[in-house]
Amino acid sequence: MTTRAKQATLLAITNPHFQKGYDLGRIWYFSSFDERTGEPDDTYLLVNIASYCEKDLHTNPDWLAERVGFLIGMVSGLHIPKE
Repeated sequence: MTTRAKQATLLAITNPHFQKGYDLGRIWYFSSFDERTGEPDDTYLLVNIASYCEKDLHTNPDWLAERVGFLIGMVSGLHIPKE
């Protein structure tokens, strides 16, 4: 039986939708060096979260958890190396 080591995260993740977004955000961070300019920062996070709220997307908590998880996953790439 093979066991997989638990991935280091910036915070404990219990929501499966957040986990999915977090994982996708890390994949994007480590595979997008050619596409992006600069690193994600607090302004990037706040602008995106505000955009979700303005579009009334916060009414779907699962969708919002996945999108915020994606943003946090991207930021985690700055501090937690790729495994």
